[in-house]
Amino acid sequence: MNRKIVFLIVTLLVVLGGSISYYFWNKSTDEKEYHKQLIKLLDDIDYSTTESAVIGGSYQEYWGEIIDRSIPLSTISEDLEISEEEIEPLLNWSNQAYFGGGLGIGLEEGNFDTMITIVRMAKSDATEVALNNHDIVTKNLSLLKNPPAKYEQQYKAVLDLYENYNTFISLSTSPIGSYIEYSKNLNSTYETVQSKLQTAKIQIQ
Repeated sequence: MNRKIVFLIVTLLVVLGGSISYYFWNKSTDEKEYHKQLIKLLDDIDYSTTESAVIGGSYQEYWGEIIDRSIPLSTISEDLEISEEEIEPLLNWSNQAYFGGGLGIGLEEGNFDTMITIVRMAKSDATEVALNNHDIVTKNLSLLKNPPAKYEQQYKAVLDLYENYNTFISLSTSPIGSYIEYSKNLNSTYETVQSKLQTAKIQIQ
C-alpha cells in the first residue's frame, strides 16, 4: 500500500477518534452542568418558598387576629415593625377602637381589609425581594429548556413543582378570598410545594 495512502488513513482515524472522544466529553460536560443548574434551581425555589411563607404567614396571622379581637395600634406597630405614624392615616371613626390602660387607639375587631393593608405596607420590602427572587427562578427555569435526554423526567418534575410554587408565591404575597379560603389554600399549597420539592431533590441527586 502506498505510504501516502497509509498516512492519510492513519490521519483520518486519529481525527475521527479525536472527534468522537470530544463529542462524548462535551456531552458529559453539558450533562454535569445541567445537573448542577437543576440542583441550584431547586435550592432557589426552596429559599424563595421559605421567605414567601413568612409573608403569607403574617397575612394569615393578623387577618385571623383582627377577626377575633380589636388590636392596639402600639401592638400592631411593634409586632409588624411599622411605625404608628404610617398606620394612623388608615384609622378613622368607622374602624377605630379605644383601649384603656394607656394603650390608646387601635384597629377595631372585624376590619380585616384595613389589617391586610397594614400588613401589605409592613411587608412591602420583603414582598419586593420575594417577587424579585421569583422572577429569577422563572428566568433560570426558562434557561433549562430542552434538557439532555438523561434529565428529561427530572425537568418535567421541576416544571410540575414550579406550577405549585408559582401559585404559592402569588398567594403569600397577595391574599384573596375569605380568611378560611385563604388559609386553606396557603397551607395546602405550601405542603404540596414542599412535598414535590423533596421528591424532585431525590430524583435529581
